[in-house]
Order: sequence, then structure tokens, then C-alpha cells
Amino acid sequence: MATTLITEIQQARTRLPFLSRTDRGVLIVRIFDELTAHRRALGNVPAEYCVWIDTLIASVSSTIPEIVGMQDAELNRVLSEFEKLMATLDDVSHTKKQPETIH
Repeated sequence: MATTLITEIQQARTRLPFLSRTDRGVLIVRIFDELTAHRRALGNVPAEYCVWIDTLIASVSSTIPEIVGMQDAELNRVLSEFEKLMATLDDVSHTKKQPETIH
């Protein structure tokens, strides 16, 4: 799902001036939902190790209207950072533990 979202973010960035407030809002909510899904996947990780994602989720949740209302250049930068974050989270979630080498 993150790969699809990354593609949607990339497409939104290229056509940003043509996106309505509704389109922008839908995209930001999708990003929020993806962050929330990653947090749920960390359910068995101690809370003190998840402060960063909890803080990000709370920040995005409380500022969705402000993010949606940003000027195109500013929103483009925010979307660029979300794109990088989603790619990183996707990479981390697909990384399999390497078997230990036995000598």
C-alpha cells in the first residue's frame, strides 16, 4: 500500500496547482492513515521507542486543515518529505532479518 501512496504523492506533486482542497485533504488523510497503520504494526514495541511516530501522527492529525491550505511550494516540500518518509517506512517494513552467519 505504501508504494501506491508514494506514487500518488509523486503524481500530486506534479499536478499540485490543479488539485482542489478536497483532493489535497484526501491525500493528507491517506498519508495519516498510512502512518497510523505503521504505528499499529509497531504495537508490540515499547511505547518509549515509538514517541517519534506518535508525535508525528498527532502533529499531522491536528494540522490537516493547515497542511491542506498551504501554498503550492510549501505543500510541495511537505509532500516531498512525506514521500521520503513513506519510502523509508516501506523499506524498513520489508526488510527481513538476515540469518546469522555460523562460522
